[in-house]
Amino acid sequence: MFRKSKIRRRVISSTNHGFLVIVVSVLIVTVLLIIIAYDSKAPDNLVMSTGFEGGSYAIFGERYRQILMRNKIHLKLLPSAGSAENLKRLNAKSYRVDTGFVQDGTSSPAETSNLVSLGAIGYAPLWVFCRSQEPFNYLSELKGRRIAVGAEGSGVRKFAIALLKLNDIAARPTVLLDISGPAANRALLAGTVDAVMILGAEDSALVRELLYNPKVQLMSFRQAEAYTRLIPALSHVVLPQGILDVSKKMPPQDVHLLAVTTSLIARKDLHPALIYLLLDAAVEIHSNAGWVNRKGEFPSVKELSFPSSPYAERFYKSGRPFLLDYLPFGIVAFVDRTVFILIPVAIILVPLIRIIPWLYSWRHRRRFLRWYRELRDLEVEMMADSELKDISGYHEKIELIELSINRMSVPLAFLNEAYKLQEHIDSVRAKIVSLNNQSI
Repeated sequence: MFRKSKIRRRVISSTNHGFLVIVVSVLIVTVLLIIIAYDSKAPDNLVMSTGFEGGSYAIFGERYRQILMRNKIHLKLLPSAGSAENLKRLNAKSYRVDTGFVQDGTSSPAETSNLVSLGAIGYAPLWVFCRSQEPFNYLSELKGRRIAVGAEGSGVRKFAIALLKLNDIAARPTVLLDISGPAANRALLAGTVDAVMILGAEDSALVRELLYNPKVQLMSFRQAEAYTRLIPALSHVVLPQGILDVSKKMPPQDVHLLAVTTSLIARKDLHPALIYLLLDAAVEIHSNAGWVNRKGEFPSVKELSFPSSPYAERFYKSGRPFLLDYLPFGIVAFVDRTVFILIPVAIILVPLIRIIPWLYSWRHRRRFLRWYRELRDLEVEMMADSELKDISGYHEKIELIELSINRMSVPLAFLNEAYKLQEHIDSVRAKIVSLNNQSI
């Protein structure tokens, strides 16, 4: 006979078991996420490849170093010949460089596969200084002159030679010299070279040294727009009249320059928390107005040679993680990494959670359907047995069905199904008893 006490005990046992499984599963997942997040915590040091001493990138690197020290992150600065060497270091496996300054147009697709951009940080104008008393506006005027075009591995050399070739003055009698940095400035002022090409922001001490020297003239590119069509990596920018000294009207008129967009590039596997710190520093350093850009124009996400970091895109769209305003960097790094891990887990779990109730219901209802089929088959067999030869066999079958149901663990949500099934068992048993009476 079907006993309600047995059902209740099995229901309680099943409910407790299910609750325990859920709690244990949640705890296991939580512990695993904490372990993963802890193991991938942010390091406390970075390596940045900058540029030559006294150049814009070296100055930027030092400002990044000072800002990161506020969060106890040590930034090691590696001087370089410029953008091309920075890119080579970022791709090298022989030693670790995490981030560096790279100019648009100096990379190939193969060199960008493991790197991401943290945003464009500013223009690096191409300054062409000539030892002359008269202004000049065309590169063709430098034909036959001695020109310092920068060292091998520098970005300025790449663009300088490309521009000189467009003007058919990259070969003799023009002399191209692999001189850069302070040595190039000294050579120009000493008269051992006639012109110097420098690629860098106005912060560069080398640029300022020549801008204010009365013996040197700065070239204004009358054909700037034409060059930007022929070399897409170049932009046309204007050095406004009076920007150097308003009272003295320096320069006396707008100067048209060519510029390369510089980006802060990092390895793809750089820790997200360190990316946010670099982005914070980038905003502090590069967001102000400059000689050739407006306030707020940089840093920004621009579709240049490198794919943008998803963290940088999120930063420029919605700002820095708000927790950085209230919690230490280490804790925020841990939380951010944990959330980053939870997002893909949630993407997988949400659809599963939606289907779990259906699977749960289907699994338990299937068990009851099996015994309903057994009861139906038993009824069909009884109706087909016109001679009623084996009534005892029907009794054995109905008792076996009831015994099997008594052994089932029934969840509370399906308790009504169990009672309904018992009612059908009683109904079939009553028919068996009726048949038994008829056969007597």
